[in-house]
Amino acid sequence: MRNEYGDQFKPIRAKRGIPRFLPLALGLWLLAGVTRFWIAPQMTKLPADYTEETSYAARGRFRDTSDGAWEKFDLVVRRVDQTLVASSDHAIVQGDINWTTNAGEVTYESAGIYGVDPRTRTNLPGYGNVQRTGQFLFPPHVRRATYRLWDPFYSGARAAIFSHAATLEGLPVYVFNCHVRGLDETHGYTFLRDVPERYHAYSTATGKVWVEPVSGRVVDFEDAGKSYFGVAATGKPVSDFHFWSARYTPQTKWAQIRRARSARLRLLILENWLPSTLLLAGLGTLTLGLRLRETHRSAPPFPPSTGGPPSPPI
Repeated sequence: MRNEYGDQFKPIRAKRGIPRFLPLALGLWLLAGVTRFWIAPQMTKLPADYTEETSYAARGRFRDTSDGAWEKFDLVVRRVDQTLVASSDHAIVQGDINWTTNAGEVTYESAGIYGVDPRTRTNLPGYGNVQRTGQFLFPPHVRRATYRLWDPFYSGARAAIFSHAATLEGLPVYVFNCHVRGLDETHGYTFLRDVPERYHAYSTATGKVWVEPVSGRVVDFEDAGKSYFGVAATGKPVSDFHFWSARYTPQTKWAQIRRARSARLRLLILENWLPSTLLLAGLGTLTLGLRLRETHRSAPPFPPSTGGPPSPPI
């Protein structure tokens, strides 16, 4: 091609911006999908080495027979969960809880083996020492619904009914009302002289749990109720023998709040913020490629320098 001065040159071709930037954009989008749908779910699973201890400040009245004298005392309550074996689809967790007086006298104790789904925190029938259902722990992304809890705090299941959303120490939480009625807790009172030969032990109680909804971690807990002797065959009440009230100790409450904040932030980053950033970065990369392509396409071709036009004849 020649210009108006008769010089020959090759026109500048438009650079292909999209093909050059497309692999980068696709890579960023793929990374966003991997982060959201593979890495984040892995991070929400119950850790293979899950171990947790919680303590409760409690007070109670207790007697060890149906006609015995009542005693009042402060109680030391300690729950310990410890993973014994873990795989990709289940965890075997030992859960223990002990209620004792400051002098070391036992008022309630229970130990069990729980099969737990690492993703949903549900009890898996066939893995524990009892055929349990419901939740061992609240799951990540708690819903405003009713849950069936079956954890070491009671020998059986209890209902946790969503009450309202609130804020606890600046942390968004869901508040659930819990209750049990006539729950057979004979297993936790076998140290008593008349249990289980003469009587079974039953419990009725109400309580509340404060749950951080993204991580599913309980950040505060309270419970109050009574246990009574009942006829083994019918469950008919005979007499009360244990009244109690319990709540997380301040140390446990603040430790749970710290853990919930950390878990919440981690999940928000992996599930929302990081994938969104990667998607936007991919879109920005593709947009940049389009603009570069259009810029080069619309630029006029410039001929190589030839020293200017020929001088007119003199």
